[in-house]
Amino acid sequence: MTDEQKAERKEVIAHNKEWDAAETVRREWLAQFLGRKTTPKNGQTVIAEALTGARWKIADGLTRGSSIAKVLLGMETAAEYGDQIAEYLTAHPRRAVHVTLAVVLGGIEQNTSRNTWRAPSADTAWYLRTLQGWGYPLCPVERIAAMLTDNTTE
Repeated sequence: MTDEQKAERKEVIAHNKEWDAAETVRREWLAQFLGRKTTPKNGQTVIAEALTGARWKIADGLTRGSSIAKVLLGMETAAEYGDQIAEYLTAHPRRAVHVTLAVVLGGIEQNTSRNTWRAPSADTAWYLRTLQGWGYPLCPVERIAAMLTDNTTE
């Protein structure tokens, strides 16, 4: 390997580690965020935009059981199968927007990986920028995935 290739490899490894750590922090932040009494003012708009702009990610999350959505809603024993989310909604009907937002965000989260920063996409950039708008502080590797330059805040 050339020195340049070694440097690139070192950067990839560092960014992958940073992504793994950020994923944990982001999901914990989302769980706390969705645990609030109210949803963000633009919550319903975000749901509509996600269902149209990131629909395949959300559909994939639904197909695979929305396991992340269950965790975001505080269902610690998030079994892969069953109707836990429907049961949660029945028990907490006033949290319908929270539940829908958790399903939408969980579907997007379920489709993020280390590759997200390597090959940024418009839908994931939109998602991360939305979280930033809600107060989530993006780390440097998330800023790459959000297609933000060092000087850009939105």
